[in-house]
Amino acid sequence: MAQFRERLVFKQRPMDRTVLSQVTWDFDWDLVDVGRIGEDPYVDVWLAENGSVEIRYVEDGVVGLSYVTLHGDEVRPVRQQVESMCELWSSGEALAELRTATDRNDRLRALYAAALSASGAPDPSLVDAFRTIARHDGDPGVRQAVVVATGYLPWPELVELVRELGEHDPVDHVRHNASVLLDGLHKHAS
Repeated sequence: MAQFRERLVFKQRPMDRTVLSQVTWDFDWDLVDVGRIGEDPYVDVWLAENGSVEIRYVEDGVVGLSYVTLHGDEVRPVRQQVESMCELWSSGEALAELRTATDRNDRLRALYAAALSASGAPDPSLVDAFRTIARHDGDPGVRQAVVVATGYLPWPELVELVRELGEHDPVDHVRHNASVLLDGLHKHAS
């Protein structure tokens, strides 16, 4: 199963693979692959709905968040199962947190949660928030987070922000990493 249909981002901190234990037990999912402890990302794989939906639980050390990706033609019942038992980020909620957070780690987590929980057509409020960070944030690590987040959510408007960072950011590593992401996106687009 190639492309996922939905990604659900857990609020739980620290990342803990037991977050799904009750869901998998209650809804009788079949565990088909177990991740390797210490590997990043850590990934467990389940099947549900008579094998028609694949669920990948991911602990992603790059962004410091855990999430599930749902693969298959009809993922709605599985999404509802997870939503009924787990605390999840919505993109809007993450954006609100991004606007109010003052602690650097909280800002980074909210930025990544906004990108990972977004779906569908580009959201102008998310793009505007990322644009403000890319152009005006004094912390190069937070500007770099826009680059990383765009790797998970390569909307054209965000890719353009990364292009701007690659050309104009005052910090070498931000420019370099923007260039690396753009090269990778170009390479995998063909």
